[in-house]
Order: sequence, then C-alpha cells, then structure tokens
Amino acid sequence: MNPKRTFLALSALSLALALAPAAWAHKPDAPSLDTVFLFNPVQLEAPESIAISPSGDIFISLALTGEIRRIAPDGTQSTVAMLPIGPPLTICGPFFNAVTGITLDPHGDLFVSVVSCELEHRGIWKVSQDGSAEILATLPLASIPNGIAVRQGWVYVADSSQPFVWRVPVEGGDAEVWLDSPLLAGVFSPGLPLPGANGLQVFRGEVYVSNSTQGTILAIPIEPDGSAGTPRIHGVMPEGTGGDDFAFDVHGSLYCTTDPTNLLVRMDPDGSTHILLTDQDGLDGPTSATFGRTGEDRFNLYINNGAFPFFSTTHRPSLMRLHLDVQGAPPNW
Repeated sequence: MNPKRTFLALSALSLALALAPAAWAHKPDAPSLDTVFLFNPVQLEAPESIAISPSGDIFISLALTGEIRRIAPDGTQSTVAMLPIGPPLTICGPFFNAVTGITLDPHGDLFVSVVSCELEHRGIWKVSQDGSAEILATLPLASIPNGIAVRQGWVYVADSSQPFVWRVPVEGGDAEVWLDSPLLAGVFSPGLPLPGANGLQVFRGEVYVSNSTQGTILAIPIEPDGSAGTPRIHGVMPEGTGGDDFAFDVHGSLYCTTDPTNLLVRMDPDGSTHILLTDQDGLDGPTSATFGRTGEDRFNLYINNGAFPFFSTTHRPSLMRLHLDVQGAPPNW
C-alpha cells in the first residue's frame, strides 16, 4: 500500500471524526450566493487563500501546485507566480507541502506562506506586482506557515503545527516568534494532524487567529512597542467545528470558513455565532473568505472551496460570492 495515500486517508478520517458536527440545519433565508469560477480537481487545483486588490483583481493560492493565480475583473486568468513547494502531496515535516496563506500590502505586492519540502524555500515569500518572487525569511521544517497579514512594516504569520505567531520584517530578515501560547496549540500526531493556529487577520490594532483544534478565535493586542499583548479568547466556534480563515465586516463581525465541516459561520463582536451556509449551499471544503474592495463589491464576501481530494466527496473546487447587506472592513495596514 502506498504510505503517502495511507497517511492522507488516515489523516482525513481522523480529522473528520474529530471535527464532525451534528446535522446542521440549513438556513432558509441565506443571502444570495453564486459561483464565480470552478477549478479543475483533476489538475489538483485546490484554492486555499484569497486576496483582492482595489482594482478588482482576485489572487488565489492553489495549495497543492504552488501556483498564485490572478483572476481579472473580466474573468481573464493568468499565473502570477509558481512557488517552489516540491512534488505535489509530498509529506515533509508535520504534513504535506503546500502554498497556504496570501495577503496584499498597500503597494499591491503579495506576501505568501510557503510550506516547501525544500528547506531553503520553506517560509515567507514576497511576490511583487511584476511577478518576481523572493523569500523574505525561512522557517524550520517543524513549522507550517499558514494565515498571514501585513501591518506597519511587519508580516504576521500563524504556525499551524507549533503554538506560534511569527513576525517577519516586510523587507526581509530573520523570523521571530512574536507569540508563543498554548492557546495557539493544535494536535499534530501521526494520523491525526489537526491544525492549531490557522487563519490570521489584523483588525482594529489586534491580531486575530483561528485555532482549528480548539475551536476558538483568539485576539492578541499589538502593544505600542510592537510586542504581543496577552491573548484572549474572542469567541468559540459552534460545537464540533474549527475555524479556518475569516474576514471582518465594518461592524466587527467575522465570517469564518471551516473546511472539512463545510460551514460559513458569522461570529459577532459579542462572540455569538450564526451559521450562514452549509454543504447544502454548495460549500465543499471552504478554506478562506474575503470581501471585495471597492464600490458595491464591498458587500460581496468571496469564499474559496478547496475541495481537497482527501476531504471532499463532491470534488468541486470553486470560488463563490455571497452578497451581504454589510460592507467588509478596510485593510488594517
């Protein structure tokens, strides 16, 4: 038996058993939803993270191939960069290789978390507007860099296998552990790779991090000297689910994807949660979400469905768009 396939099968089964929710009731009055684009599962196109520019360009990281793809407002697609992760679905370190989180800075440059099997390429990358790519900082094999955000000259990165948030200067340099906390911990044992820190966003002077294993959203103040303040639990996800990536609206509610449990959950500022979408709406491994940036598009929440081959049963990777009655929060650069 192929050991890689066995590992992935066991991992998927363990994760499904650990996170499997009860039968979720479909919300009949869900806002309007449409599919913007379908990806090709045969070519291992699994959309992981998303960023949208003020001009309406949509940038997608395709986790299993290392590609960063641009979808222009007219639907034209192009490859921005191919990042060196190694052969697809190769186990190295705690889990398989991938390109995970992406984010834009105010200049239109992309910052990317790269889980490469080549140690000299594993870490945080910058992809400039012209498509040139450079590594800013390497991270150890034990790390899985994932959710990522830029603020005031620093790149903040969630580590899904170690209880860390890393910080890297935007111009490059050594990565430092900005926060080490048991509130960020996951469970990464053989056959049961459950991410700890996963999605990461900056909102109103705090770094927010989802913990997939613990089912929590953490808020970490950024102190005046740039250090991490005392983390607190901002809210708890519905029982049996763990958050992946998320996006904030202007009122402070966040919209969190849950990947294998196929939910989109709104968490309000008081920590209360509301299930907006389920697999009945077409979710297939939702991995990330972000709002449009200009005009009426600010009311649209874009959702990636990764449909990873070891989780999905419908194998329908896609980009969906949910129209809401509230605008997304502007970037916290």
